[in-house]
Amino acid sequence: EDYTHKKKMLAKQTPLTKQMLPKLLQTSSSKPKQLKKIHALVLTSGFSIKNSLLTQLLENLTLVGDMCYARKVFDEMHKPRVFLWNTLFKGYVKNNLPFESVQLYKKMRDHDTLGIVATELVMMYMKFGELKSAQFLFESMQGKDLVAWNAFIAVCVQTGNSALALECYNKMCADDAVLFDSFTVVSMLSACGQLGSLEIGKEVYDRARREGIDCNIIVENARLDMFLKCGSTEEARVLFEEMEQRNVVSWSTMIVGYAMNGDSDEALALFNMMQNQGIRPNYVTFLGVLSACSHAGLVDEGKKYFGIMARSSDKSLEPRKEHYACMVDLLGRSGLLEEAYEFIKNMPLEPDAGIWGALLGACAVHGEIKLGQKVADVLVETAPDIGAYQVLLSNIYAAAGKWHCVDKVRSKMRKLGTKKVAAYSSVEFDGQLHYFNRGDKSHPQTKAIYEKLEEVLKKIRSMGYVPQTGSVFHDVETEEKESSLSHHSEKLAIAFGLINGRVEDPIRVMKNLRTCDDCHVFAKFVSRVTSRDIIMRDKNRFHHFRNGVCSCREFW
Repeated sequence: EDYTHKKKMLAKQTPLTKQMLPKLLQTSSSKPKQLKKIHALVLTSGFSIKNSLLTQLLENLTLVGDMCYARKVFDEMHKPRVFLWNTLFKGYVKNNLPFESVQLYKKMRDHDTLGIVATELVMMYMKFGELKSAQFLFESMQGKDLVAWNAFIAVCVQTGNSALALECYNKMCADDAVLFDSFTVVSMLSACGQLGSLEIGKEVYDRARREGIDCNIIVENARLDMFLKCGSTEEARVLFEEMEQRNVVSWSTMIVGYAMNGDSDEALALFNMMQNQGIRPNYVTFLGVLSACSHAGLVDEGKKYFGIMARSSDKSLEPRKEHYACMVDLLGRSGLLEEAYEFIKNMPLEPDAGIWGALLGACAVHGEIKLGQKVADVLVETAPDIGAYQVLLSNIYAAAGKWHCVDKVRSKMRKLGTKKVAAYSSVEFDGQLHYFNRGDKSHPQTKAIYEKLEEVLKKIRSMGYVPQTGSVFHDVETEEKESSLSHHSEKLAIAFGLINGRVEDPIRVMKNLRTCDDCHVFAKFVSRVTSRDIIMRDKNRFHHFRNGVCSCREFW
């Protein structure tokens, strides 16, 4: 009606001019039918229309999701420039039309119009989880410039494919025509943090310094984050103290990092220092503070800080789902499971799988079967494709000896088609990452690894180590259970670390899932008998093993 009224008014008051068309497009930008009528008006007006007007029409059509008509408008354009190809391409991405994107890419190749649009297509494939297609397309791009390399590396890191980012970085460095910049460094430091590749991260940074790349505060903050995600809190603190410039990101990174590594005292001390220096904390800072309170069992302090956020007039400090998950973890760690459950039910936000998962994890630690079952039922509805939660419930039943319930859970998983993610561990040595699966015998040092593992197992058994077989299938003999546990990926990675590297260096192990009870006990004994520090990062948190004690305080 608005459009019709405007058209009648225009007809009565003054003849249509080219200058009126942009205004008409602006007022009808969210109305597909009116946009089509304006297009018809343009075609029948007899005006010589420039691409700028069609560009505005094209952008509006992509925003409202009418990609079929947008393509018609695009095809009418005479020699569309690169940004117009990009506009249409982004519309396909926004509206989840990957097939049409590929067809457009093929047409681009015919018109020799590639560059940034091809990069966008690669990024779309990555974000849709089409890793092989993205990789194939990227490799087929000719004359890749720094923008293309940086975009691909960044999206690899953002989608959790840091190993591919590292591989891509090595290829880029082999290309003499491309020199990397500070954006490359930030992405690579983030990738190394995800992978736990401390040595590689240091080499990336050192090369950047040698080549005169601007290592600004963004780079230094990324380096700080890498140290902390690799469990090297001492090196992170040295860097933090030496930084010529620090901002709220620097302080928050340190506080979150200390909390993540189980050093609650340092995290809270740094938070107090930050406040004393007049630096205003942000929502990330409070995330670290709540995590620190959780790890230290400081329930009242955690509630106080959460209350500060909830009562703050600053909307940016309003608690987010991550903060609610921290509070659930805090209450659960302290054994206040019913209070945690009520806390979730009374949340003003819709609780997600991460929040319910925190409570299920607490139920597993405290052996709370009834509430664990209730929470697991919720998770089946909210996150049916995440098998880790059902596995955790299965472990709760197994630990309690309720094997018929274990069978029911596993049967339900089979019916739902829920797949358990394959566990693996990695350890870095001599600038390379070495990966291990359970019972893995593919490594070149397999013979030495298994010999070292048997040697260590023999020693720690004499010291009182008993395999934790509680959660292994009940229909398996004890000897077979112990054999199954002894070849877990964490143990193989630790054995590899014992036969490689310097005695004074810690063994850094990264695990993609939650480490099991037996591997946790094993690592404590090994750290005691070998006098080697072991730093293990699993899906939930860091474990710093030293002299038979773990920093997690038996909650993970």
